[in-house]
Amino acid sequence: MNTKKSTIPFLLMAFLKIGAGYAQRADSVARLASAYFREAEQASANQTIWKQKLYGPMLFVDENTRTAWANMPDDGGILKPEGEIYKGILPKSIIIANTSFDWGGKKWSMIIWPLPADRYERLNLVLHESFHRIQDRLGLPAHSPTADHLSAKEGRIYLLLELQALKSALDKPKNERKYDLESALMFRQKRQMLFPETFRNEEILEANEGLAEYTGVILGRPGNTLRQHLEMVIEGAEKKESLIRSAPYITGPLYGCLLHDADASWTLKIDSGFNFTSLVKKYYHVKIEGDNLDAEINKRLMQYDGARITASENLKSEAHEKLKKQYIDLFTANPVLVISLVNMNIGFNPNNLFDLGTYGTVYPTMTLKDVWGELDVTAGNGSLMKAWHIVYLSAKDGISTKDTKTIEGKGWKLTLVNGWKLVADGSNFKLVKE
Repeated sequence: MNTKKSTIPFLLMAFLKIGAGYAQRADSVARLASAYFREAEQASANQTIWKQKLYGPMLFVDENTRTAWANMPDDGGILKPEGEIYKGILPKSIIIANTSFDWGGKKWSMIIWPLPADRYERLNLVLHESFHRIQDRLGLPAHSPTADHLSAKEGRIYLLLELQALKSALDKPKNERKYDLESALMFRQKRQMLFPETFRNEEILEANEGLAEYTGVILGRPGNTLRQHLEMVIEGAEKKESLIRSAPYITGPLYGCLLHDADASWTLKIDSGFNFTSLVKKYYHVKIEGDNLDAEINKRLMQYDGARITASENLKSEAHEKLKKQYIDLFTANPVLVISLVNMNIGFNPNNLFDLGTYGTVYPTMTLKDVWGELDVTAGNGSLMKAWHIVYLSAKDGISTKDTKTIEGKGWKLTLVNGWKLVADGSNFKLVKE
């Protein structure tokens, strides 16, 4: 009897301590999220690079629990007050990614939680996604093609040379940059001449991700930190597995900061048809003569580490071509699941895409939702997407069905909604309405 009397209070005290611990952790997350919101608001409070207010509806979302912390409520009442901010569970219909999206009567920026521990990286990311939230109102709508030629050896070489020329320009006073910028535009023009059908995709991506990244960099990284970051990004470009979508994250901030030195208000004078070549010519009075371009490029190659870059890319090209053949064989000579896209919502890593030319683009990882359900590609053979209309999944290693709505292959999982089913289509498979 005495034991029970002493045990019950002890258990109650332990429970209260545990509960208090959970509450403290929950409160600490809310306080941290609130601090990050204030940080972003302060960093963008007096910005003059865009005519629209940059700070606005924003969500930090935990991928595992779908818990969302917001700086304001949604119109549907899902987000409840939590101290100075709001908290709720994001509906399963929404893909979690660093992006902007429409939900609950508002256009939101979404950033995956936890955010980077480094303040400058964190602000860079948050302000990048904040630009995506307002870009339509700025007359700079989002378009996301792939610059497939940047997977080709020559495409990579002339991009890397361009970056070296831009790095050299950054290291000099504004009035001494003309020669290096001239070189950068020559390497850029050479790439355009080699790949006339797809080069415009580079410029389109620069008007989307390039401007977003410039926004994050110029507002989120002060002084010496900004210059150090740009140099680090240039150095890391050669190590990137793929540049077909990630290149504008490099060129956008580089050209943007160079232009900012010439005219801090340059972003207020552009429309959706802008390109960096024209802007550099305008603000730095650079001219590129069409005659003897190749001869002039050859004279300048070695000034920007051309021999090393070319040798390195030759080695990478051999491995690239070998992997390309493996992917083509995987998706054309073996069974596949073919999925037509109707109204997709997608999240993916722009740094690991692999171009297969007319066959499409390999996405090693991605999350995709459409009218038929949800697809998660995590590893294995990846997925092949063509023209944003069709996705191919490898069935070479077989397909398993835990039930009629859960279908799995090597590295991917498909969850169907009611009304859809998997059927055989010769040696392949497809989804059809029931």
